[in-house]
Amino acid sequence: MSRFLLTASVPSTLLAVALIGAASAQTDFPARPVKIILPLPAGSAPDVLTRVVGEKLTSRWGQQVVVENRPGAGGAIAAQAVASAPPDGYTLLGAVGSIFQILPAQKEKIAIDVNRDFVQVGMIAAGNPMFIAVPPRLGITTFPQFVALAKSKPQEIMIGTNGTGSLPNFAGLALAKKGNIPVTIVPYAQGGTLAAISDIMGGRVHATIEAIAGLRGQLQSGDLKLIGVMSANRDPEYPEVPTIAEIVPGLTAIAFVSLAAPAGTPGDVVRRLNEALNQTLETTNIKQRFAELSMPIKIMTPEETKSFVENEEKLWWPMVRELDLK
Repeated sequence: MSRFLLTASVPSTLLAVALIGAASAQTDFPARPVKIILPLPAGSAPDVLTRVVGEKLTSRWGQQVVVENRPGAGGAIAAQAVASAPPDGYTLLGAVGSIFQILPAQKEKIAIDVNRDFVQVGMIAAGNPMFIAVPPRLGITTFPQFVALAKSKPQEIMIGTNGTGSLPNFAGLALAKKGNIPVTIVPYAQGGTLAAISDIMGGRVHATIEAIAGLRGQLQSGDLKLIGVMSANRDPEYPEVPTIAEIVPGLTAIAFVSLAAPAGTPGDVVRRLNEALNQTLETTNIKQRFAELSMPIKIMTPEETKSFVENEEKLWWPMVRELDLK
């Protein structure tokens, strides 16, 4: 009897050790560097935000937070990389809104299901609208003048954006279609907004669409001027800039950036990530930095973030399908 009890207790002991080890691993999270994969190039508004947060998390944890840019395929490349990563909290998705707002409604056979394959960790920023910016040399100061210029030179006026399937790219295509404006939308899979701005400075492209964080340097230097904002109401920081909806009714493009993890990531790890993210966003220097970038901080629980994203899907998917943009 005693021999049987001794033998039977060995697996139980091993199981207990394994459970203690797993619990310790979660308690000590993170015990090694954390990677955040972004679907947009360096220099884009979400990239700027994510790197600011990543630097603060690095200091908080004493573990390096690495931001890796994997643009292309409307965000599918980055999303697939994270969805197939081990669900341990060490590989996260800098989930720009277009991955949930646009990608699923455009791609009928993408390899992932954005709602099944990810768990939302928290919100980094939400409510930042797209702006249209042009260089002074274009000789216009208002959006109606831009429309008139485009109609006088059908398809010759080019708007450079982030890559195909991104929110700025979709916003440009929607602008052309809903507004009946004969412009050419040029997506930059490599380089994104920075590449578009470079071509604007070189005279090869005439405008760009992006959130303020990706335009601020050129606005401050006078190399670009805002002529429209894609929000329902004028932006309080730029009240002189009219909404595009004043000319093209109903057209808005509001971005968000959340943090997501592969489905199956332990709930305790998700909670720890959410707490660290929210505590970071609450710090004075992060608030100041986001204010400088005109990016609204949104403090949310994982459940609130999930609800927010699902509401965005309900709003955007019918619009994307209705426009049938290619």
